Amino acid sequence: MPPDNEKYTHPEWLQLKLNSTVAEKITLLRERIEAWSHKHGYGNMDNEAETRNDEGEIIWKRTDWEYVDDTYNHYINDEDYYPHPATLKKMNLLWKKYYITVKV
Repeated sequence: MPPDNEKYTHPEWLQLKLNSTVAEKITLLRERIEAWSHKHGYGNMDNEAETRNDEGEIIWKRTDWEYVDDTYNHYINDEDYYPHPATLKKMNLLWKKYYITVKV
């Protein structure tokens, strides 16, 4: 077991596999949200975050798709960035939320 003050690192081959797997899963979620929105309407997509003024009108919002896209961009462009476990749990909930039934 490594000492507490040193950061544990995976072997390089394993880290590359983890990175590609996470990037692929985020991409699949983004495509799933796009497909759901195409079927059910882009206006029906929920907001991950929103700010309202005193009258209750939305003055700023970030949709679920924008949230996933921002996370993907951080992940790809910053080699030291790894999504927080809470972010990954939120993406699991989004995966279940944007489920599309396929009729044969």
